[in-house]
Amino acid sequence: MFDSVNSYYKVHSGIYDLTRWGILFGRNRLLELIPDDFRPQRILDLGCGTGKHLIKLAEKFPDAKIIGVDASKEMLNKASSKIKSFDRIELVHTPINTYLSNCEPFDLILCSYSISMFRDDHNYLELIHDSLTQNGLVAIVDFDHTPLKFFEHWMNLNHVEISGSLFTELKSTFQVTRLETKSAYSGLWRYSFFVGRR
Repeated sequence: MFDSVNSYYKVHSGIYDLTRWGILFGRNRLLELIPDDFRPQRILDLGCGTGKHLIKLAEKFPDAKIIGVDASKEMLNKASSKIKSFDRIELVHTPINTYLSNCEPFDLILCSYSISMFRDDHNYLELIHDSLTQNGLVAIVDFDHTPLKFFEHWMNLNHVEISGSLFTELKSTFQVTRLETKSAYSGLWRYSFFVGRR
């Protein structure tokens, strides 16, 4: 298998948009869970990948500055081709923890199937919490848990942590405004939506 997340995405960046529709459920719904009266001025798409959410964020929040951060140069290359007409969107190639440790605060931080891939080496939830403005929101959709150990092991080999602890930790780090859990493939795994305030 791949010895790092970066090596994983060097291979998968070319097929990512074509193949993830059957795995990464709920991505299209994530922005709908952000309250209609919320008007962020600074938005961070953390682990933005190929940029699926960047244009949607720009359209939903026409006055906001949007920054997409990813550690994979190959994934950002895909994203850059999608955002050429939006000068309010900036892409940053850097390790996630490095960026969070040095950034100005954001009103909204979006994480779409990203935390489960990079949360094992650093205390990312605290970094995300501290990178929000006082009433800022974090909006997340990600893998939650699986009852099948073989599937958990397989996901771990693909650099995805699916032990069920992520959303428990989110509840203790943020003020919960929304939490929903859904089943995929008759319970092979579950994925969850989370919206929380600092």
